[in-house]
Amino acid sequence: MSPGQRRRGVGSGNTVAADRLLRADRSRTFPPLPRPDGADGPCAASWWGRAWLEALESSALDAARLARGRTYAGDGHVDTINVTPGRVIATVRGSRPRPYSAEVRVRTLDEQEWEALLDGVAARPDRLTALLGKELPRALAEGDVPLLPEPGELAPRCSCPDSGRPCKHAAALCFEVARLLDADPFVLLLLRGRGERELLDELARRNAGHDARESRVRAALLAVAASGSGGSATVAPAATPVSMSASASVPASSAPAPAPAPASSRSTSASARAWASGDAAATASASASVPGAVALAESQPREAVDSDGEAVPAAAAPRGVLAREALADRPRPLLPPPMAVPPRPGQPPALPDAVGLPFDAATLELLAADAAARAHGWLSAAGPDEDAGPAGPGPFAALPPWEDAIRLAATAHPTAGLTATTRALYREVAAATGRTPADIARSVAAWRQGGAEGLALLERTWNPPAGDFDRARSALLAAGLPSLRPHDNHLTHAGRGIQLRFGRDHRWYPYESEPGADDWWPTGPADPDPVGALSTLLAR
Repeated sequence: MSPGQRRRGVGSGNTVAADRLLRADRSRTFPPLPRPDGADGPCAASWWGRAWLEALESSALDAARLARGRTYAGDGHVDTINVTPGRVIATVRGSRPRPYSAEVRVRTLDEQEWEALLDGVAARPDRLTALLGKELPRALAEGDVPLLPEPGELAPRCSCPDSGRPCKHAAALCFEVARLLDADPFVLLLLRGRGERELLDELARRNAGHDARESRVRAALLAVAASGSGGSATVAPAATPVSMSASASVPASSAPAPAPAPASSRSTSASARAWASGDAAATASASASVPGAVALAESQPREAVDSDGEAVPAAAAPRGVLAREALADRPRPLLPPPMAVPPRPGQPPALPDAVGLPFDAATLELLAADAAARAHGWLSAAGPDEDAGPAGPGPFAALPPWEDAIRLAATAHPTAGLTATTRALYREVAAATGRTPADIARSVAAWRQGGAEGLALLERTWNPPAGDFDRARSALLAAGLPSLRPHDNHLTHAGRGIQLRFGRDHRWYPYESEPGADDWWPTGPADPDPVGALSTLLAR
């Protein structure tokens, strides 16, 4: 790879990383807010939070819906809130099992408005200080670029069937947004189009540019003073306004007439002004008529003039230190001990069944449940020694599509029976795999009974070696249980509709069927003891 290609690769990587950081900065997610302490429900504590609610109330068509929305917000019906430029969205739990998707839209500022707003903040450091202190200056919010929404500017939407504007779900979201604004006014700036880190970086660049311009002007003034007074004059920029004010108070008749400046001084002044403005071409042109002016302009950032007219060299810039060198000897705290693995994986929350979403809510819930089940399986396989890790290929080795489809269907609702939701899921899996819904239900029961081995026993037989399988019949007879007829790895009593299947994992899997029918279904958990497996089956 050539150096040019490497540079382009690094530049491309930096651009991708910057875009990723920008997207992350322009999206903030807040967990459900704690319930307010007051009996009246949520209310804004800051003046800008109250202004947000005033914009909501001024455009509401039904005060009763606002009251119900306040109650919903106070009772904790609003779940996780996501804020992006021009949009805030959250799921709000109503009277139905699935929550609704509520959102509020607001206009974002254009580039010219942002430029004016940032110039106003950069020119007044107290405004930036207030923002960093989580305060919104009224002069900034109500200036030439208004930040707070005006009446009718908020556009609420919701997936519920209520056509009110806003409905109680969107109103509840607005009340919670007012509480977010109370805690952090940067949320309002994000709604208007810019993230917090993005704004702070831009303000830092503007301040750095302002400081650089001031440094160039001061150095240019020093150059003009040195060339006009033979190196003995000094310049005090801080006293300039006072001197101007004092000279203005002197009568014009008593003020001495200014002496014409020498040609060399005028040329040097032009060169200094051009250099202070950053115009290199104008600097070269204006300095061409003054011997040594270019050298003077180039040397000004390196030297200053003290009160006696002596040249003082500027301090050398400190050498930077790499972060890895600065942090190499810093002690690292020990990691906390891992949490105990729960007995079973958790279930994801119900998602809103909104119209126009790019995904199916039930499918996303299925994938989330699968991710939780897989994570639980890996942690369980790792055991108490987290450094050892799971042995072998892990609890979720590569599976054929059929087995993986059954695994997904089995882990979607691990404790549910044949409900309307599971029936619909089985129909979809059956259509995708070319099986019947009854085959899917039977296979799901086998997977829940013993995973991949349970599914294999449902579909295939095998000839076990002499040993445990042969001793099982004697153990069953000794326990006074019915005599079962062997065939391959099955022990069956067709008249009573009971069967035990011996797996390659040396466990016994109980099955049952209608007496006299050959329609076997996995029933109950697998057991390494045939007596225990059959006793559990007979006790049903």
